[in-house]
Amino acid sequence: MIQTTEAVLLKKQDLRETSLFLTFYTRGFGKIYGVIKGARGQKGQYCAVPQLFTLNEVVFYERKAKDVFTISQCELKEFFGEIRENLEKTSYAVYFVELINSLTPVCEKNEAMFQLLTNCLRLLSGSASPKRAARIFEIKLLSILGLMPQVSNCAACGAVKLDKKVRFSFKNGGVLCEACAAKEKDSVAISIGTAHFIGHISRSNWEMIPRIKVSSDVGREVESLLRRFFNYHLHLKPKSLDFMRKTQMIADER
Repeated sequence: MIQTTEAVLLKKQDLRETSLFLTFYTRGFGKIYGVIKGARGQKGQYCAVPQLFTLNEVVFYERKAKDVFTISQCELKEFFGEIRENLEKTSYAVYFVELINSLTPVCEKNEAMFQLLTNCLRLLSGSASPKRAARIFEIKLLSILGLMPQVSNCAACGAVKLDKKVRFSFKNGGVLCEACAAKEKDSVAISIGTAHFIGHISRSNWEMIPRIKVSSDVGREVESLLRRFFNYHLHLKPKSLDFMRKTQMIADER
């Protein structure tokens, strides 16, 4: 059966002499694997094939008995050129596609996941800072995965009243009230601003998100907290983090 859908390229590998093995995240089918035959010239030159984190319209032959499809057509829709012109933005886009590729099953449609990826690529290609785009991506991703941290009330007892300085428990998956924090020796102190920012992003639609501001102190704390949260609950240490750190060092030296 011939299928057509929008798709973001997550990964690309050479296959034999002239073909490519591609991993897409699609609007209509979730993550799929596909092969484009004869896409490379004899000298290894790529001809009219998608680049990483581009939005395309792909046509493929779906075969129920197989999980690798034949891609017959791939037409570019959005190139996100601003990302490629900036090394730091490129590193964050690589981070986005690595997380999506690592955390999503094959052939399981998820419209929210597709929208998250495309919206965050557009955000990254605009005026938003790469770090803020990454925090938005991480928070929305956790929400889609059903792992959203509890930041509105105590994750242990449900108490609504929280102090300005709260504690966060990775084991309980959220903030703790003073009484519960006293029993949780592995909790860490966070500012109420960090809890509010995470909650605000998780509840906001994409029209509101570009207007949400964050201080540099809260931004750093949210980054550290989410990095540890991903590692604790998903046992995930993306390879792209090293690339991001190196590009950040370059940006700081300028």
